[in-house]
Amino acid sequence: MKRSKFLITALSVGCIVSLSFGAAARAYPQNIKFPNGFLPTTFKTANLDKWYKSYKAQSNLLPACNGGIRTLSDESNITKVESMGWSMTIAAYMDDQTTFDGLYKFYKSKLQGHGMMGWKTTCEGVSDGGSASDGDLDVAFALVAGYWQWGGTYKDEAVKVITTCKKLITNCSGTSVIVGGYSGGGAYGGCQETDISYFFPAYFRAFADITGDAAWTKLADDTYTVLANCANPTTGLVPDWHTFTGGTANGRNHTYKYDACRVPWRIALDYLWNGNEKAKEWCTKISNWANKVGPANIKDGYNLDGSAIGQYHNMSFVGGFAVAAMCNSQEVADAFGKEVASMSYDNFWYHAFLGTEYMLIMSGNLWNPKIIEKQDSGTSVGFNNKVANVNNVNEVRVTNNMNRELLISGIGKTASVTLATLSGRQMKIATEIRESGVSLDISTLGRGCYFVTIRDGSANLNNGQYVMIQ
Repeated sequence: MKRSKFLITALSVGCIVSLSFGAAARAYPQNIKFPNGFLPTTFKTANLDKWYKSYKAQSNLLPACNGGIRTLSDESNITKVESMGWSMTIAAYMDDQTTFDGLYKFYKSKLQGHGMMGWKTTCEGVSDGGSASDGDLDVAFALVAGYWQWGGTYKDEAVKVITTCKKLITNCSGTSVIVGGYSGGGAYGGCQETDISYFFPAYFRAFADITGDAAWTKLADDTYTVLANCANPTTGLVPDWHTFTGGTANGRNHTYKYDACRVPWRIALDYLWNGNEKAKEWCTKISNWANKVGPANIKDGYNLDGSAIGQYHNMSFVGGFAVAAMCNSQEVADAFGKEVASMSYDNFWYHAFLGTEYMLIMSGNLWNPKIIEKQDSGTSVGFNNKVANVNNVNEVRVTNNMNRELLISGIGKTASVTLATLSGRQMKIATEIRESGVSLDISTLGRGCYFVTIRDGSANLNNGQYVMIQ
């Protein structure tokens, strides 16, 4: 029977069919525990929900344009490509396919002769047709996340954009380096002008997985050569722009400002997802420095030696350090989690987009399939996927949409009720069964097909029921 948010079906095929029509593989919220690092206990999903509600309600952040959706920036009526990638990634993990598709439609409408989106565009035209590498790389990852979430042709689109982005990689004495972007005259930057915030090792490893191209794995590994070259050995702080050996790039800012503030987020994910020890080492160093400054005292700019040159306290900087702190210790992660949770929504475009990205990680909602597969193969409850006497489980209903609950009644004299994934990972178990039935809290579970098992006092399978959580 179908109720507000849940569909119960007596046959496994019912779950398979339901999942094949554009349903999300892992709809928000997931609240997973990363295989590495520490989730801040002081930051809750409710904090992200509150921020995201303001993010979506901000009418000038994601305006419609010619049947698509674009982002706006600090410049009047200008869309910058970096926020296109961020907003698409957010939409994928929030299971907002309509917004995702609208953003990608706009992105494709602004592709230039170099194959990437113009860095600055308007709804009707292009203000600057040169590319900015970080934006297109973020869009490429967003399409990977879209494929993970919804399947279908998003994989083909992801591979297409990743293949285009491969020309952003150049070789500097054996080290793979990202160029700044492309203009009418070809690539700019590279060995003598690159930006460590354009290096996303966890994303690059995902590119390698989906394309089979080892060049992306090498770029992910070589990220740590470039990072070591440009990071201050004491503070860990890195500059916005630099040469691949860490020197000053001509005409470019060499302090920790609004490009560099994104680096802790970029690097930390490679430890949280993949256990990269070099990522952990650097994130621990920079978050130790930031923790000594104090989460509430972080400013929006530093010389690499740690002396402050900024004056504002904002999410772009605090949130970046907070994600790095997740690689450090529970104590440091909690200190920064508390500060992020206390900060009000900031409607400046940069903080709004980055804050949402950071919080997805801090709440355990920026996942990849490898993490899910490992977790789902963990604990088996030993059922055989046979549905027996399904009418014994006769009612599923939602009592509170804000605090989701699965109520199972009509189960008779029962010793235990278990909710598990189809691969056998036990998600919820109840052993105190009331005469009226049992209640399972499913507020942390994502959309998908699950299996309810009902066992008698001898632990024998009395009943089985497939349940689709919509």
